[in-house]
Amino acid sequence: MQFRVSVRRRAGFTLIELLVVIAIIAILASILFPVFAQAREAARKASCTSNLKQVGLALLMYTQDYDETLPWAAFNPPNEPLVMWYDLVEPYVKSGTGGVISPTAGGAGRKQAPFYRCPSFANPSIPSRPGDPAPPALAAGILDPAMSYAANGNVMPMMHRAFPGLFFPGRITPLASLQEPASLVLAAHGRGTRPAIGGDDTVSRCTGDEAGYPSTGNPAISSASVYCTARFMHAGGSNTLLADGHVKWFRGPDSWAARSTAGVAYRKSLAPQAQAWFRED
Repeated sequence: MQFRVSVRRRAGFTLIELLVVIAIIAILASILFPVFAQAREAARKASCTSNLKQVGLALLMYTQDYDETLPWAAFNPPNEPLVMWYDLVEPYVKSGTGGVISPTAGGAGRKQAPFYRCPSFANPSIPSRPGDPAPPALAAGILDPAMSYAANGNVMPMMHRAFPGLFFPGRITPLASLQEPASLVLAAHGRGTRPAIGGDDTVSRCTGDEAGYPSTGNPAISSASVYCTARFMHAGGSNTLLADGHVKWFRGPDSWAARSTAGVAYRKSLAPQAQAWFRED
């Protein structure tokens, strides 16, 4: 007698099983994607830190060769070409950017030397609180990534032919006059529109011109927003080069238009509990 065993072959997954698998994948993705994004940002932050350390070394080598005096941030007298601090430290970095005026139409400004360009330059994260104004609009064509880092204009001032005899916002500074170099800003993030910032988030309230800058009517040239909106490049904060050559990340305030009193502050006398300052007075 022969017995037949009936074997029922399964054609595939049921709809319920497929939905369960998709749900599991979605859950895993929601967990892992933010982790991957944080890892990428951590890598960009580390690269930016390295950039600023190289910038700091170049600036300090320049000062040793010039009577321990910091350079101009920008110098543009009548009948002479514009020279910026990037050009002055060029012999120490040899990036090939010296003498390349920035920016030109379409945003093709200085040669994009890696250590002058923050890898998070295009980060659109600009926090605000209810009722805060929107930051002034800056045309994309004038934002130059090769000017990601701006000098502290209080110790590395600018001079422009339109304002003869006026240095702004500070004055040329010898290293010996710095009181606390480990807490004084030498360079910080900017929006790539000018080579120096004043760090004024107090007098200007981030919406007006920085203290010490001539009124130009052009936010790209004198508005404090160029600094205030750049305080969030890396995970809610930004890297800052201090005058002793070390680089540190500082958390930004809760709004682009807010005054910072805990991380990097404008003036030591106005925020004595801060960790670093643009002005020591």
